[in-house]
Amino acid sequence: MKEKWNFILYLVWFSYLVLSAVLMFGHGFLLSRKTLSDVTECLPLDKFGCDGRENSNVRGSCKEEEKIQRIISVPGGSLACVPKQSRVVFLLVDALRYDFTEYHSHIEKPLPYQNRLPIMHEILERYPERSRLYRFMADPPTTTLQRVKALATGSLPTFIDASSNFAAMELQEDNFIDQVTKNKGHVVLLGDDTWSRLLPKRWMRSHAMYSFHTWDLDTVDTEVDSKIYNELGREDWDLLVAHYLGIDHAGHRYGPNHPEMTRKLDETNNRLKLVIDMLPPDVLLFVVGDHGMTETDSHWNDSDGDHGGESKAERTAAFFAYRGAGLSDLGAAALSGREVQQTDLTPTLSAALGRPPPAPSLGNILLPVLPKFSRSHTLLHLTNNLKQITQYMIRYGEESQQVSLDRLAHLINSTREQLDKAASIETDEELEKYAADVRLLVDNIRNVFREVWVEFDSLSMLRALLLLLLAIFFNWLITEGLPMERLPHVFASTFVPTGLIAMGVCIGVCYTAYYFEFLEDLEHAIILSTGLTSAGITCVLVIMHWDGITQRWYEGRSQTYERFARAALVASAAVLVSNSYIIEEGAGLSFLSMSVLALMAWNIGSFRSLLIWIGCGAVLAGSRLYRGCREEQGDCWTEGAGVPTGQASRPALVLALGSVAGVVAISRRHVGWRGYGVVVAGLFVCSHWAVGWGSLGSPGRARLLARSAWLVLATMFALVWRREGRGATLPLMVCGLLLYVANTLVLGAAYAPSAALAIVVGVLALNLVSLLKNEGSAKFSLTTRCNSSVACMWALLACYQFYGTGHHATLGHVRWAPAFHAGDPNYLDIGPPITASLISLELFGTPLMFGAAVPLLALWGRNGAAAVGPRTQLAAVFSLCLKFMLCFAIRVFACAISATIHCRHLMIWGVFTPKLLFESGSCAAALLGAVLGAALAAWHLPPHARNS
Repeated sequence: MKEKWNFILYLVWFSYLVLSAVLMFGHGFLLSRKTLSDVTECLPLDKFGCDGRENSNVRGSCKEEEKIQRIISVPGGSLACVPKQSRVVFLLVDALRYDFTEYHSHIEKPLPYQNRLPIMHEILERYPERSRLYRFMADPPTTTLQRVKALATGSLPTFIDASSNFAAMELQEDNFIDQVTKNKGHVVLLGDDTWSRLLPKRWMRSHAMYSFHTWDLDTVDTEVDSKIYNELGREDWDLLVAHYLGIDHAGHRYGPNHPEMTRKLDETNNRLKLVIDMLPPDVLLFVVGDHGMTETDSHWNDSDGDHGGESKAERTAAFFAYRGAGLSDLGAAALSGREVQQTDLTPTLSAALGRPPPAPSLGNILLPVLPKFSRSHTLLHLTNNLKQITQYMIRYGEESQQVSLDRLAHLINSTREQLDKAASIETDEELEKYAADVRLLVDNIRNVFREVWVEFDSLSMLRALLLLLLAIFFNWLITEGLPMERLPHVFASTFVPTGLIAMGVCIGVCYTAYYFEFLEDLEHAIILSTGLTSAGITCVLVIMHWDGITQRWYEGRSQTYERFARAALVASAAVLVSNSYIIEEGAGLSFLSMSVLALMAWNIGSFRSLLIWIGCGAVLAGSRLYRGCREEQGDCWTEGAGVPTGQASRPALVLALGSVAGVVAISRRHVGWRGYGVVVAGLFVCSHWAVGWGSLGSPGRARLLARSAWLVLATMFALVWRREGRGATLPLMVCGLLLYVANTLVLGAAYAPSAALAIVVGVLALNLVSLLKNEGSAKFSLTTRCNSSVACMWALLACYQFYGTGHHATLGHVRWAPAFHAGDPNYLDIGPPITASLISLELFGTPLMFGAAVPLLALWGRNGAAAVGPRTQLAAVFSLCLKFMLCFAIRVFACAISATIHCRHLMIWGVFTPKLLFESGSCAAALLGAVLGAALAAWHLPPHARNS
């Protein structure tokens, strides 16, 4: 039966059109800043003549101070290397939030994280001339990789790099580590291996530890402690980088309000005491937090101790500086109690080490945390910083048009004016005022670049929106207008092969044009040409069948529940332009789903339908316990709801075991011999939780049981394609059960009951749909069963289950533990794909499961499509699958429109962009599930299809 596979190919074709358009939109919307390969160079003082110019013939016996003063008087000259002033110990305490370092003696009952670092308070009180403490403000996103990149380069992170947080690539930009090493300096690394992955082969000694086991609070910290005190006794290094992870991991696992956070902060306090006692007087100590963490008063909220977004709690870290021989007081009063930007750290570290700022740096030199310099050396540091920023602005203007030339010229002229003033500074008062003016200028430059570095490619975005709109519009005409009896004939023709051949020709032409350099952007050319070609072909199909489409519309009479279901789906997409709705979307989707189900039950008008609707309401109410909260939800954020994070409590474990056992046991009797495999997989999952639970559990055996569960699931997925000639309903049920078991495995014991609630509400909705029949002809009953209201209801339930399983469209709500439930995949060659697959399944497993079950909407029940011929079955399955896929395409289109409208909105990176990313992931999972379900149904159709 040729049309069988043409149906499936068309669904794949439509999925390609939607996802490629989303990809094109992402390329235009999620742009990162232009990275340059420039490296800041400086010349030693002996390369300058006494007139202050490099390679000058004017030599003689001039003092260093006089030479520096003359170098400063040449604003357009090269950067001069400053003699190194100090060695530096750089302690990066991951997630050291600023209020962790504060000390309040009046608090009688401090919270677990309060007053736990008294050593900083004591040092600040006893030695104010030796120590400083600032609020250290990070730029979003606050994921660790972006923070390390920003700290190393002195530039700003980009949102799109957040996706690479756990697969760090080598840093290509200039950074302070490279500045030290290329000057034959020596750097030692201890702790988090993010540094060694970003900057390999830069370290004289490296003791880097794998950093992503967030349940492990002590291994990395203990390893650093075992090395750092020996390193402090050595003098063969210039910079010591030690990255502690315990506080961050305690935050991820328990949140800041937990005794484990108290323990880790107490350890940090003792550690700082030892380091300060051992520190030579001329060595600088910087204790820095790369980001903060979220906080709630509840011990049950899933967002405790997370980071990744742009809330103030996530952005506010601490910066503590200490030097036994004293620090400079220049500008200390002006900065006292103020916030400083994390971009300021890089030029400050470079100045301490006698190196110029890295090429992409846009920070100020924090003079109060450096040793006291002479006036000439201070001016040399400041002018080097201004020269480097000027060079960067010139080069960035040459490579990118993001900043208008007039604005860029104004900034460059302002820096040159300040460079001209430097030579006239003669007193300390003038120097302090000059340093303040430079600080304001650099802050202004940084703000300008921060504004324009989100420069969207409007043309790509508009093209993507056009392609997505065309795909939705023409396929809506096909599904809503083309009579169902014509579908088998259309797909038995050359329609699909012609379209695929045309797309292949487009791709070939694009490759040829790219090879001969007629095209610059091959990817966009392929997406645009294939998208327009597909729109043209489907348009021709619509024109050819326009008579049938208009006749069906003329004769069609939609009932109230059908119109309401479509309106509910459109409304759920349209309100995505509101950040308030996005924040409360879980509640909105629950309400819309229940409303559509209520009208369906009302239309049926039986007591059974009422009971089913009440059951759906009870299940959705139960799933509310797992929805959790996000920070913007006010009282919900304060009071908390849901289940505890991390390892499940005893009641949660019992509930998880019971839910899996109940679903598997009840389903077993309906799926024949395949049920044994489902039961075995469920037993392995339950054993995995039970064996690994608690402090006395066996993690090694638990991981082995998890691998066994995956092996059984993979085997059953292969066996589900075995034909038995009994129709497609049974294999589809087994596929749904297998996806349910896989979801519970990655969700973990704490959230496994939410997956059981999802499958229960799906079964109830299936039974309600089976009652939507007419006592007349089978054809009318089938048409009623396959109308778009059924697909809209199913899509709304699938969208809701993203929230019903404890997720939110924020980076901070991504749970990374599922990637390691069966072991660490990063030790495998295919580790990154496995990690990505497990995290994607944990996030979007329920839309995938609902997508795979779409054919059951047509086949379920006594009067379902399973009672008619195979070709009619296939048409019904195809129609419902395409309508379901259209629902998700409409929602993604609405998210893209919303992101376009709000591209300069205050909440664009906090609300709208994460929603676009997560909605795109849900759409991809739903499309994949629908294609899988349709293929499974087509595979199990009886072979005598043409005789139906």
